[in-house]
Amino acid sequence: MQKYFSLDEDYNRIIENSLNNKKINSINQISTGWTNIVFEVGTNDGNYFFRFPRDDFWIRTIVKDCEFSNYIQGKTHFNTVLLKQSSDKERAFSIHKKIKGQALTEKMNSMSPEEIKQVSKEIAEFMVELHNIKYDKSEIFKANNIGLNLVDFLDELIEKHLNPEDKVFWKYKEFKNKDNNCLVHGDLNPGNIIVDENNHISAIIDFGFAGFGNKYFDISRIIGRLPEDFKNEIISSYEQFSNSKLDYEILDKEIEIWNNIDTGYINYMRKIGIYE
Repeated sequence: MQKYFSLDEDYNRIIENSLNNKKINSINQISTGWTNIVFEVGTNDGNYFFRFPRDDFWIRTIVKDCEFSNYIQGKTHFNTVLLKQSSDKERAFSIHKKIKGQALTEKMNSMSPEEIKQVSKEIAEFMVELHNIKYDKSEIFKANNIGLNLVDFLDELIEKHLNPEDKVFWKYKEFKNKDNNCLVHGDLNPGNIIVDENNHISAIIDFGFAGFGNKYFDISRIIGRLPEDFKNEIISSYEQFSNSKLDYEILDKEIEIWNNIDTGYINYMRKIGIYE
């Protein structure tokens, strides 16, 4: 039996069965990369997102996303989205209610200096709180363990999804700090940060890469994906909230590594026809 989802599934049936106590007004497939088949569903109780993984690797990542986000729910001051894990024919998929707001990606280039300072401070505060959660590994991931250390996850992702010529860009093994001493988001980028109309963070989403790592993974990841104006604000706020100095040599090196990873990712996506 196939362990993942394909485009020719009867998604209306799956969605209707999952929302059997709600009136469904619309079911629309949306374009969102290459890991999942995603639908936004309008109901009398608001809109919901359904994510159906495209292969067995992303099936396991959906499970990881649900388990991690539920574990940290309420352990920071930030909304991290309560995901519901469901299944169809023993294939996992996730459901969550749409959060009001926009991805930071859509607003980051038009923010004023004060707005940049505000959201940078909140990003740093979230990271410090996440990195300082006291955890028990056995309580986070209870099934379908997948690359629980971030570098192990990248190993499996790259081996499964990239051609040899694309791997040259993914120089993640050059990370200078490979400690696994805290919880990390793993893919903290502006597309996974939702902000409200006043440019305050309303939620952090998408913990499919999350697991065990070190603070530089997350700090370098978000800084590398944001305009330069955010960098110093995030660094100074992180140092203030954590009451400790960052190693700027490590940080700059890992920003460069993440940028190389993004280059490899974009090249790969172009080859498979997702990006033009």
